Amino acid sequence: MKKKPDWKEWIKDKKECEEWLDSYIKRKVIIKDTDESKLFLKKANHNLNFANWIVEQHNKEIPAFFGKETFYDWAISIYYYAIYHAALSLISKKGHKSRSHAATLCFLIHDYYHTKKAINKEDVELLAGQLSKEDIETIGTSKETREKASYDVHESFEKELAKTTQKQAVDFVNKIKNIIIG
Repeated sequence: MKKKPDWKEWIKDKKECEEWLDSYIKRKVIIKDTDESKLFLKKANHNLNFANWIVEQHNKEIPAFFGKETFYDWAISIYYYAIYHAALSLISKKGHKSRSHAATLCFLIHDYYHTKKAINKEDVELLAGQLSKEDIETIGTSKETREKASYDVHESFEKELAKTTQKQAVDFVNKIKNIIIG
């Protein structure tokens, strides 16, 4: 097992994904918990609404208050958390809780991409669409974009990057809503 988690490797190599997942479970980074998937979806929607409002305010109040300063980096961060909370809702639906972003991604890749296992017949029907490689990549790449937006002081984030992230977040959260609540 590699020392640093790598979600791209987990997509390619089911065995490595399983090793990491076992490690996360043994270290109690992923634990059994009650199904709070709808609460996580509520939080995902909350984040989407706020990020959308920030993007919209660039056409209204932000220029009046801040001149040419933009806050697209914050919108990107919030969109990532909308995606992340939707991902947590999938884990919660399976009766688990994750305490790390990497563990969350590992769980999703294992359970929704590689094995596509479900708890019962209703889950099989509910999760028939499952997550595709592109859905997993949305989580991984949005995290990377969020990290750049949060920590890279030299990166220039423009409206188009925020709009792209917005579309990915809305599409992903909607897909998860369909999985969780139909």
